[in-house]
Amino acid sequence: MKKLFITLGTVLVYLLVSIFTGWWAITWVIWVFYFVYMVADMYKNQ
Repeated sequence: MKKLFITLGTVLVYLLVSIFTGWWAITWVIWVFYFVYMVADMYKNQ
């Protein structure tokens, strides 16, 4: 359930930043941080 909330939060932050700034091409950085978090969480749970 925690991962669901984190995913939804990431999507909301991405959309808000993209809509308010118009920087659709630059906000990929949010997804990079999300990817790093998910990889770290995966290794922690193993």
